[in-house]
Amino acid sequence: MTQAARADTEREPARAARLHYLDYLRAGVVALVFMHHTAITYGALGSWYYSDAGSALLPKGILTIFVAVNQGWFMGFLFFLSGYFSIPSYTRKGAAQYVADRLRRFGIPLVVYVLAIAPAVDWVVLAAHGGPEPSLLTLWSQVDTGPLWFVEALLIMDLLFVAWAAWLSRMDLTARPGGRFPTRGALAAFAVGLGLISFVVRLGMPVGATFANLQIAYFPSYVAMFVLGMVAWRHRWLDAIPDAAFRFGRAAVIICVAFITLGILALLARAAGSTTAAASSVSAAQGGFQWSALEQAIWEQFVLVGMSLVVLRWGQRRLNHPSPRWQAWASASYVAYIIQPLVIVPAAILFQGADWPVLVKFALVAPLAVAATYAAARALRFIRPIRTATG
Repeated sequence: MTQAARADTEREPARAARLHYLDYLRAGVVALVFMHHTAITYGALGSWYYSDAGSALLPKGILTIFVAVNQGWFMGFLFFLSGYFSIPSYTRKGAAQYVADRLRRFGIPLVVYVLAIAPAVDWVVLAAHGGPEPSLLTLWSQVDTGPLWFVEALLIMDLLFVAWAAWLSRMDLTARPGGRFPTRGALAAFAVGLGLISFVVRLGMPVGATFANLQIAYFPSYVAMFVLGMVAWRHRWLDAIPDAAFRFGRAAVIICVAFITLGILALLARAAGSTTAAASSVSAAQGGFQWSALEQAIWEQFVLVGMSLVVLRWGQRRLNHPSPRWQAWASASYVAYIIQPLVIVPAAILFQGADWPVLVKFALVAPLAVAATYAAARALRFIRPIRTATG
């Protein structure tokens, strides 16, 4: 180990104390994922196991604004955090142990989800709708990874990272040379460039189209954020986020949310006159050689960059301290992510007979789903095989 790397390792305990906020942010974003899926349950655009949407357009529009903003940034942010911790984990464990750890931590939950959790959720949904009881073989044949597409993608990215690290075996991955935080111009160029790449990808794989249960339309940003996380770790970008970058992120979020809101309100007005015209507008924005598809591809990246900067800066300022209570919840976030449909779907079914506005149901079920899922995850982590398998 070089002298610089040794000094960096000696400073690591002090630095680790400044990174608690990343664990807390991860747990918070995972909770947002649960709320996102609950919003789809009650009428927002998207795909989920169970739907209890009403016919009113305005609630659907409000929930779709919430979902559209989330979709623009939260999964990319989780990939960024995963990439940020990949290099230190790899250098600490070595290639063989790192791969074994990833196969255990990601592979086992994937298998359990496909063989047990997804069939159980499908059976519950069919029972709630009074449908015919399917055979277990039929449920298994669907190979449904559900929200664990994220785990599947992380496993692929980590294995590719190991191959890249082996190819660059002479490179000192422990070195953290530091570097200037990207300027506002660089951040804007990154968002625009990523948007253009996403637009091109969506010409062939529009939003909604999948390959191996992965929505390729979003993967330019996912891959870029994973790699950017590694770059951020090497150059110590998270030691301090400059005021200028924070202001850029805040402005990007405000402008994009306003743009999204106006667009969805216009879509609602069009739907009131013709559902066919509204459906055509939605389809056009999902991909293809048209302005609406380009607009969506680009504003999503500005939301991604802007929200990431805002929450990271907020986390540094407000959550940058150890907390046993919050750490306990953060430690349960991965198990909670895995089991989420087992809680969200039954919680929604519990209220399916209630003749209440969908926004009222969402306001009740979303926090219930978050609290119950995390509570169940914390309880499951007392089971040693589960705790071992999920890290």
